[in-house]
Amino acid sequence: ARKRTLGLFGSDFVHLGLLIILAGGIISGFGGFRKNLTLSEGDTLDIPNAEFKLRLDKFETEYYPDGNVRDWKSTLTVIENEKPILSKIIEVNHPLSYRGFVFYQSSYGWDWTNTSVGIWVKKRKDPSFLRKIDITVGEKVSLEGENIQISFIQFIPDFILNEKNEAATRSLQPRNPAAFIEGWQEEEKIFSGWIFSQFPDFSRIHSEKETDLSFELKNFKASQYSGIEAAKDPGVNIIWLGCTLLMIGLACAFYWPSREIKIILEETQGKTGVIAGGIASKNREDFQSEFDKIMTSLRRLR
Repeated sequence: ARKRTLGLFGSDFVHLGLLIILAGGIISGFGGFRKNLTLSEGDTLDIPNAEFKLRLDKFETEYYPDGNVRDWKSTLTVIENEKPILSKIIEVNHPLSYRGFVFYQSSYGWDWTNTSVGIWVKKRKDPSFLRKIDITVGEKVSLEGENIQISFIQFIPDFILNEKNEAATRSLQPRNPAAFIEGWQEEEKIFSGWIFSQFPDFSRIHSEKETDLSFELKNFKASQYSGIEAAKDPGVNIIWLGCTLLMIGLACAFYWPSREIKIILEETQGKTGVIAGGIASKNREDFQSEFDKIMTSLRRLR
């Protein structure tokens, strides 16, 4: 008699599961890929090795009361044959899946190259004088009532001076925003320098000609972009199948160990003798106790 025969196949399931996991890993290694995508609101990108596109409809960042980032959310739309097929709001640990591709929310940032700023222009000797300028990087605007044009050359979100005493950014976070501006009178540059949002008194304007103007960086705005990780893993389902077989095999081997009892009837000189033996792959002490009970029951049948 044999009991818990499923346990006999435990090691077979384990080895088969390992082989399937290995096969899935090989398939993923040759057929899968991961790529980081950067999209601003309204952007549409072609997905590598796919016949559809991905559009970012909306991106928003949620913050805790202390100012730390709480979550990023991107509204993505799958475009196939120039038609929207699927839309979903993704966030960290809640990706979008489509045709074997998975799109994860991985990061965010600002496009500082196209920053718009608001600058207040004042005169030191005339407290009533105030002009407000809205300008974008690369633009040149005229200062109302003055024969001066203001150029917005560069924006740095986290201003520092590096080892070479050059302006640089310490990070992409707007911790110390600064704008580099120039003043022009016809074709002649009359001043240039950095102005700061958080520390207006530290503004450094170098004048080629004497000027009574002062500048304050009052606000700034840049479009945010969403960092999306696109992944394709064709072997993942095969790997999960292998893992399932592996777990079944381990469960069979440890919790359903096979037990077998053999009884041989032997007739000698008109008497019938009984020879019994048992085999257990695990828990031999428990099996010994069970075997003894069976033998005791057989002896009572004499």
